[in-house]
Amino acid sequence: MLLTIALVFVLLLLIGVPIGFGMGLAATIAIWLDGSYPLLIIGHKMVNAISSFSLVAVPLFILAGALAGETSIAQRLVRFADAIVGHIRGGLGQVNVAASMFFGGISGSAVADTAALGSLMVPPMERQGYTREDAGAITICSSTIGVLIPPSIPMVLYGITVGESVGQLFLAGIVPGLLVGLMLMAAVFTMAKRKKWPRREQRATRRELWESFKSAFLSLLLPIFLLGAIVSGLTTATEAGVIGVIYALLLGGVIYRDQTLMQMWKVLVNSAINTAVPLFILATTSVTAWIVAVERYPATLVTLFETGGYGPWTIILLIILFLLVVGMFMDLVPALVLFAPILLPVAEAAGYDSVHFGIIMIMTLGIGLVTPPVGNCIYLGSVIARVGVGRLSIASLPFLAVNMLALCLVAFWPWLTLALPKLFY
Repeated sequence: MLLTIALVFVLLLLIGVPIGFGMGLAATIAIWLDGSYPLLIIGHKMVNAISSFSLVAVPLFILAGALAGETSIAQRLVRFADAIVGHIRGGLGQVNVAASMFFGGISGSAVADTAALGSLMVPPMERQGYTREDAGAITICSSTIGVLIPPSIPMVLYGITVGESVGQLFLAGIVPGLLVGLMLMAAVFTMAKRKKWPRREQRATRRELWESFKSAFLSLLLPIFLLGAIVSGLTTATEAGVIGVIYALLLGGVIYRDQTLMQMWKVLVNSAINTAVPLFILATTSVTAWIVAVERYPATLVTLFETGGYGPWTIILLIILFLLVVGMFMDLVPALVLFAPILLPVAEAAGYDSVHFGIIMIMTLGIGLVTPPVGNCIYLGSVIARVGVGRLSIASLPFLAVNMLALCLVAFWPWLTLALPKLFY
């Protein structure tokens, strides 16, 4: 049945059918042709997949990130980042990456990061001598930090899909997220001299540092507060999502006073749309995931690798290469939900922890967000930077290489992801 699903799904994608509908139709056709299971099982599995209370965290984090994007939070974070790193070689390029690290802890999404920071950073970078391609490349490649720094929407989905602790996943993503950010800043520093990118002539004064920090403090407090509440056991991820929405509403509507009722309505509508898409994909993909489980494909895959005599590093490299190809043609959410139950048993048989593997999987598929032909961030970045996807892809190659290097470090040194979860759990 899996071969039927794959062939039908690819055919439907080629004729332009959306991923959610394509996956659902492919699974339906496979079950109908096989005849071993009643078609009623499709609706049952779809409803069960989205009936989890934990999934309520997904729309809540999406809404919190959208509310933050409609306020001056992003501007305040950029101002603070500029005060800290604007004087380093690479100037606004460094600010762009640092701001992504800050904003990733609020939005939990690479696409939201690209949208919010791209419109703020690309125009001034262009005015300071960056090409549109370079400005766009730095923006989209640093946006991948958004799926690693907690709270992360993909981590919530992975945790629900494989039954892993969301709190542990959040903690596990902190060091890899910071690692990617610091390595991208090092890449900007290296490239700045050759490309003659400018920087601030003087360091920010102590007063400027204090004022920018004071302005951004409440925004920076949000991810720390949410993570602390989840890790300490005071709240679940869902309850933390409620707190995040209330906090973002208070910041924008009461404290900063830069959010109108019309903006709030627009945010609610957009958040509903942005929630419907991943949850519908989750529902339809769950049917295929169920077929994979009942047909025991993961066990077959584990046996195949064991009889082949592959070592742990070889297995994880093969999985990473496979996911990189998948990420070029599938969005992060459906790929995560579909392949996590299949590949996790293989990784665990090779000695990898499920939390560690979750971070590897999210990092790998996150790279797919900035690669054509279906990477959401690269298309959004091309619109914001007003440059073709092909030229933006070429400009992104050095930064993608950095992301790949960070991925290899995380894959081969488990303590980078597991140190914090083991400390708190």
